[in-house]
Amino acid sequence: MKNFSRNSKIGWAMLFAGIGMALELLLNWRLYVPLLIGCFIIYYWKSHQGRDSKKLYLIIGVSLVLIPIISTAVFKIFIMAAAVYALIQYSKTKKQAKKIVIETIPPNQETKVNRKMPYIKNMFSGTQKVVNEIFEWDDINIQCGFGNTIIDMGMTMLPPGESVVLIRGFIGNIQLIVPIDASVTINHSAISGKLNIFNQKEELLNSNVIYYTDGDDETASRRIKIVTSVVFGDVEVRRT
Repeated sequence: MKNFSRNSKIGWAMLFAGIGMALELLLNWRLYVPLLIGCFIIYYWKSHQGRDSKKLYLIIGVSLVLIPIISTAVFKIFIMAAAVYALIQYSKTKKQAKKIVIETIPPNQETKVNRKMPYIKNMFSGTQKVVNEIFEWDDINIQCGFGNTIIDMGMTMLPPGESVVLIRGFIGNIQLIVPIDASVTINHSAISGKLNIFNQKEELLNSNVIYYTDGDDETASRRIKIVTSVVFGDVEVRRT
């Protein structure tokens, strides 16, 4: 146990807490029933995403799922243990001196900061599709709550060098279509879901995997680095 890293210990604690909450829900039918109803409502919402009036079902379903989980004794114990652990770690950091390096710039040198809104934006719920559209390329960094995300980069003029695509989602599927002449690196993390990378399929359960295309990626004129993470959902990356 002493060789475990801090992240490993936290991961094991979360795993045991999840198992404990699942057992408590199974043994207490009063908590189990609203959980099943909530899952059914979320499934019903997902099959009718095209209608705005159905978003109410999402709120009700998520509430019915979260309330039983929060009501379990294991969850309360886990929260208290996490708070104690955070206080201990905070007290340790206060005792350790930090080395701060300050970089200065010559006087009379002003830095101009420009701001722009990206073409692809965050989305809390619903389906976001960017297919067969021409847009000015910016590195993609978005978060998606509930719903599917489809981005087609086949019509995009990627600049030379490395382009970054960072997508984080909660529940939903992600599909990315990349140019055929670009080298690709995929770093994907998921609690549960399927991963389809250029027709190479894999089932994931609390896993993190990295895929990269053959060839000398450092000398390729156009490189795409894709970083995706979802809690529950499938991810597909394919060529145009």
